[in-house]
Amino acid sequence: MTSATARGAAQGLLSPSAAGWDKVPETRLVLKPTPLESQPSAYVQKAWAGRKRGKIGAVVVKAAQSGGTLFVRLQWAAPDPRLKITDNDVYADACALLFPADGKDAEISTMGSIEKPVTTWYWRAGAEAPFAGSARGLGTVTREKQSAIKATGEWLAGQWQVVLAGPAPGTRVAVAVWSGAADERAGIKSHTPSWTDLQVG
Repeated sequence: MTSATARGAAQGLLSPSAAGWDKVPETRLVLKPTPLESQPSAYVQKAWAGRKRGKIGAVVVKAAQSGGTLFVRLQWAAPDPRLKITDNDVYADACALLFPADGKDAEISTMGSIEKPVTTWYWRAGAEAPFAGSARGLGTVTREKQSAIKATGEWLAGQWQVVLAGPAPGTRVAVAVWSGAADERAGIKSHTPSWTDLQVG
């Protein structure tokens, strides 16, 4: 995937519909359900056995750099959006980026390891702010108390467009998307099972 060097105000790129995105090349990534056996909770494994997972099958990605900040725009189909959490059994649409903390490699399916941790940027519809975090294995995600990550999401005509921005820990990235309408949350999601390399211009 190619990342363009964007010209103009970096703040403008936080808008998914900003004109600066028009000339940035896009890449379509195929998403697959996260493995059920990789879920850290035995209850979740039992509850989701036999249920269809990974409702979102693909995401279109654009990436740009401006002023030392990496901007990544994700777009996917969501004809039945969940714009926020309104009850205990209502789940909002969400997306995340995953980076190997050393910029080189880590295991995606296990959210990294003690030896090779990962960094994540997470956005959820209706939440006050995105967050950045780190993980050293399944069920170990820790949020950063202070984060430079910013994000903006727009739903229009059956599509989500979400921009996440911040100082990237590297040029390799994986993507995850949650469908609230399909009750997806936590480890139940669609994801890219391998790393994608960002070629920064």
